[in-house]
Amino acid sequence: MLLVHGIPTSARLWEPLLGTLGLRYDCIAVDLNGMGRSRPAPGADLASPGQADMFAALLDHLGIDAALLVLHDQGGAHGQQFMVRHPERILAVALCDVVCFDNWTVPAVAAMMQIASRPRLARWLGRTGAMKIPMQSVWPLPQTVRRGRIDTALVDDWFYALDTGDGLEAWCAYVTAQDPRWTREAVPALERWDKPAMVLWATDDRFLPVRWGARLAATIPTAEDRPTLLADAGHFWQAEIPQTGARELLAFLDGVASGRRGDT
Repeated sequence: MLLVHGIPTSARLWEPLLGTLGLRYDCIAVDLNGMGRSRPAPGADLASPGQADMFAALLDHLGIDAALLVLHDQGGAHGQQFMVRHPERILAVALCDVVCFDNWTVPAVAAMMQIASRPRLARWLGRTGAMKIPMQSVWPLPQTVRRGRIDTALVDDWFYALDTGDGLEAWCAYVTAQDPRWTREAVPALERWDKPAMVLWATDDRFLPVRWGARLAATIPTAEDRPTLLADAGHFWQAEIPQTGARELLAFLDGVASGRRGDT
């Protein structure tokens, strides 16, 4: 199972689910190129096509022909390009509160992109903690919708580059490389997708409202007509209700595995 995060998180977004998912699946949670603790090579393509090719190269390196794909946020844009460019590497896909169609960028990230286009300013604002303000003005990241604080270690990891300056240039390069053209380009692939698919969405997502999940579910032929909803949770539900989210993912993925056994 390949689990892909988005902005401003890291591979550790999935950490609260791994104890449950890992009982049945080998889980691979990777930092996107330019995010988390990754350090991209000079000239690396940090936009969705480059990230999609990185997923394929990772699977090659691990000797894996195809994987179950679980996507979140901007990782969904990269995953949709993976569906376009390497569909044979995907057994099934779960799209969770993802960037899709033309919903990029959300206002909070648009503000961050403006700052990220000026790395010196970003470095100064990072030292003062001001880089986090655009995100926190829309949804206070240390808080969940209803359940109190997100684990401090997760939030610190998500904002590591902003808080410390370590890897900030890569972070800025990643943020400014993103473009809605890649999700718009992927729509035909979504419309003809013929492998198992699930759309999973938090009801209280303030960045990507559930109407986007409804549109996505209606677009993918193999998905249910409506998204599976995670009640009373926000965009970063992995840190709020990890066991509930893991159970929904397992219900879908176990069904896929059962169907594959039946086919053989």
